[in-house]
Amino acid sequence: MREAVGDGAGAAAARREALAVLEELATTGEPKNWSCILDWWLTLFLLSGRAAEPPASPEYPMPPFGTNLGWSPHVRERFLDMLPDLEAEAAARGGVGRLPELVDIRRRITVRAAVRDGTHPHRFEERFRPYFDEGVALARRLPDDPARLARALMDRSMFLVAARNFEPAHTDFAEATALLHDH
Repeated sequence: MREAVGDGAGAAAARREALAVLEELATTGEPKNWSCILDWWLTLFLLSGRAAEPPASPEYPMPPFGTNLGWSPHVRERFLDMLPDLEAEAAARGGVGRLPELVDIRRRITVRAAVRDGTHPHRFEERFRPYFDEGVALARRLPDDPARLARALMDRSMFLVAARNFEPAHTDFAEATALLHDH
């Protein structure tokens, strides 16, 4: 999010700090069970995806500040109703060699899946892992676009933290920071 507002140095410092925390979690585990953090994860994931969405309008409703708090049922329904169109767009882009756009569309689909079911802890990692794995796999097919791959890896890392799977979260985040040259 710092990167989006032009604070590249602050973003790199925050990533280095997060990497150190993830390394400790991967090594020693969570020192205290903080209960279910899925609401926090969902809020951060929505905020991280806000820039890829069209400006809010009656056709493209968005929650205030990208959070799921305070959504009217109508806004939530309209946001989720975009899912079939995005799926169709992804299918159309899959065959025409427009991989960067496909990566971005699949991320928007993942955000909507998270809005729909992301606060339900039952089989959380099992249900959402395919979305994030696909995002990383697609981004890996873009060797000249390390920023997209870094974003996909950070998305999956953040998801894995929410799922309390710290070792692969650290691995993904370490690769992302290396791609972004955060030393």
